[in-house]
Amino acid sequence: MKTFYVSAILVVFLFICSNGIFAQTAQTGSPEKVEYYKVSEVRISINSQSDIMELRKQGLGFENMKLNDKSFDVMLDSYQISILKSTGYPYEILIDDVTKDYLERTKESREMLKTKKATMTSGFGLGSMGGFYTFNEVVAQLDSMRKKYPNLITVKDSVGTSVEGRTIWAVKISDNPDIKENEPEVFYNSLIHGSEQQGMMAVLYFMYHLLENYGTDPEVTYLVNNRELYFMPVINPDGYVFEEQLSPDGGAYWRKNRRDLGGGIFGVNLARNFSYMWSFDNIGSSPNPQNDDFRGTSPFSEPESQAFKEFCVTHHFSISNSFHTYSKLVFPPWGYIFEQTPDSSKYNSLIKLAGAINGYRNGILLPPDPVFVYTVNGYSDDWMYGDISEKNKIFAVVTEASNPIDGHWPKPGRITPLAQEHVYPNLVYAWGPGIIENPPYLKKGEINLTYCNPQSDTVKFNAVEQNPEKHTSKVYAQIIYSKDSLISETLLTQLDSTFNGTLSFSATDENFYEVRYRQSGADIPSNLYYGDASKLKFTTAGPVVIDRISCVNNSTNYSVKVYLRNKSTNTTITKATVKLICDDAWVLPFTSNVRSLSNILPGATVSSSSFTIKTNSTIYPGYFNFKVEIRSDGYPYWKDSLRAIVTGVSEPLPQLSFNLDQNYPNPFNSITTIGWQLARSSRATLKVFDLVGREVAIPVDEQRPAGKYETEFNTATLPKGVYFYQLKAGEFSQTRKMVLLK
Repeated sequence: MKTFYVSAILVVFLFICSNGIFAQTAQTGSPEKVEYYKVSEVRISINSQSDIMELRKQGLGFENMKLNDKSFDVMLDSYQISILKSTGYPYEILIDDVTKDYLERTKESREMLKTKKATMTSGFGLGSMGGFYTFNEVVAQLDSMRKKYPNLITVKDSVGTSVEGRTIWAVKISDNPDIKENEPEVFYNSLIHGSEQQGMMAVLYFMYHLLENYGTDPEVTYLVNNRELYFMPVINPDGYVFEEQLSPDGGAYWRKNRRDLGGGIFGVNLARNFSYMWSFDNIGSSPNPQNDDFRGTSPFSEPESQAFKEFCVTHHFSISNSFHTYSKLVFPPWGYIFEQTPDSSKYNSLIKLAGAINGYRNGILLPPDPVFVYTVNGYSDDWMYGDISEKNKIFAVVTEASNPIDGHWPKPGRITPLAQEHVYPNLVYAWGPGIIENPPYLKKGEINLTYCNPQSDTVKFNAVEQNPEKHTSKVYAQIIYSKDSLISETLLTQLDSTFNGTLSFSATDENFYEVRYRQSGADIPSNLYYGDASKLKFTTAGPVVIDRISCVNNSTNYSVKVYLRNKSTNTTITKATVKLICDDAWVLPFTSNVRSLSNILPGATVSSSSFTIKTNSTIYPGYFNFKVEIRSDGYPYWKDSLRAIVTGVSEPLPQLSFNLDQNYPNPFNSITTIGWQLARSSRATLKVFDLVGREVAIPVDEQRPAGKYETEFNTATLPKGVYFYQLKAGEFSQTRKMVLLK
């Protein structure tokens, strides 16, 4: 793991020293009773994000968190809470026992597993530990694969044993599995951290995809015939079995192995135990055995990391994909510093191609930040790529599977969809574009607009190919709705390394669409895709335009507000932001030029918070030339420009309507925010009702002037469940639903 990620539901696996947990020793027998290990969800108050790094320096190795305005929420065990107490930072316990909370929240879905087992392929299903396979069930799956597909997969092979004597298994999938052929080797692995079981499910799902589609799917058949694909689904069997013993139905949190360090302290973080830049510093790994990132007493001190090393040394892997969880990111080396490798162009092209469908981003391209991206050392993938003293260079990546909402323990119904997200990326890594065969993959794709009027506009496509002189291929532009629904496709015309084409889009509905490029050819055994979710989108919904810009002279500066109007008839512009640009020579540069807006309802006008700008002299023409860029869900949606005349000390009132917004976040834990607005001065009453219509709270009941408001609603005294909230103001009344999870 190497990311912090802002989310609604986030988990940090931190270590215990004082709970006195005793390791089990049986490999396949009945689990021994172990002392319970409790993790709590904690809210820590901070002054700024720099406090997060200060806390990490004191031994709190936060990995995933939910960032609030002046606080953040993380998962801590009793030892970590004791460290937190010593730092003096204020904190409160939000959930005392997150495992018990998980079991309560998922009780209904887990009960359904007993009567209805969800399967998306004939071999892959759901396991008995909250939908995940237990360690013994993983072993049984490997045996079942060999029994059913003996000509495609080897008998499971022992590559070493764990601290507690469990076998670490590996298998190979190829057209002649029991024969060593001179073919490129690719390595897939997971569960180096015991608590990242979604990665293991993604590996097993992909294995079944290969086995079940061989002979019928040209891409799968080509890869199995021309590759040797190796799989190690459970690198850390002791840590994973320990989770099962703590909570057989899922929801436990344990990352390290089960090395007995004495004094009731257990575990080495195996992903910090590799020799390349081992102990580079004490933030990316820790010398303290009690710490969750304890790197061990020396490089490769653990039998599990030794087995992993020997497996890589005795093979000639070209690419490795190591699964962790969670954040929807892919990381290439380096992990120990914020720098890219000499092979960054190959890495970045490979990761972009792999993420064309599932939208996973390249973590190395995100800015260093204590909240989002931080360094680690003694990392397995840094070693695979950087250490060539005993082996070849391996192009290793880390896939942080799953998203922050699903977290480390997704509900059973989410396990298979999350596993399916990685079929296409794993095929890309098996092929190894730009590394093994240097094929003509696309390196760039563009469209000419973000808003499309179906009655008058034409979508223009442009794509640029890498190495076109060495291959022959065709490129198609696809228009897609909601990722999976293909609306239309057109073959582009090639000119040297570029492909161009147009498409008239005659949609009658207002929707948001994505563009994806598909590439195929005689020497490309399958389809490769290129997509960039931040750029290759357009919409047929009416544009959001500048309604007006107010610019008020405040003697020393100018206060600017942008008013935007949604011209759509039925589409809400979600998670809208506005960026203000002014290139006038008399304006001083200003960097704080982006503002978040509420969702913009059809036909509504909303305003930004104020921008502050200054001039470089008192002589100016009395106006400003502004450019405005509007984004929806992170991608450019509309650009507009307007000359704003400077007015006096007041500004025109915004155009308001009566409205009740959807609460945010929803679902939520403990606290949520409800936005609402009044078109004129009214007595506003905001009430909350339970599922059977009983009034449970009145957050607002008073006379208010016209305006926009946000009300924070604290549910500390309410049980979890479905609630309704209603706004009444004069003759206006509107009701919405919200879900409390706590």
